[in-house]
Amino acid sequence: RLHLGVYQGDSFLKTFSRRPQEDVSVCRTVTPSAAMGIIAPRDFVDVIAVRRYEDGTFSSNGEGACPFMGGDSTTPVAAFVSLWPGKTQVLSFFQTDLGGLLPRSVVDSFFPSSMMDFYGNLTKAALAL
Repeated sequence: RLHLGVYQGDSFLKTFSRRPQEDVSVCRTVTPSAAMGIIAPRDFVDVIAVRRYEDGTFSSNGEGACPFMGGDSTTPVAAFVSLWPGKTQVLSFFQTDLGGLLPRSVVDSFFPSSMMDFYGNLTKAALAL
């Protein structure tokens, strides 16, 4: 997550709580329910630190500001970005094991649209930089 200006069109970003430093942000993201309510909405509070390097590249590391909740099986989702003049390459890893009693067909039908939203928002963010 880069900053609020980039994500104004992101319907998942509910609040941009504060920005205690120029390179640190706190935001709340809520994912909607899916598959006719079978997949419950999820609520995340993230502290995001952005590090900028002399060669023009930057990296970001989000960390949950809320304590770990027992029984939750959260697996990290990572996006690595490499920059070249005029080009961007993104390699993403998505964790699709939602657990519970969801049929695999429900999970398989939900994630493609979720990933399309992610990449659409990422494209808007990259163009806004």
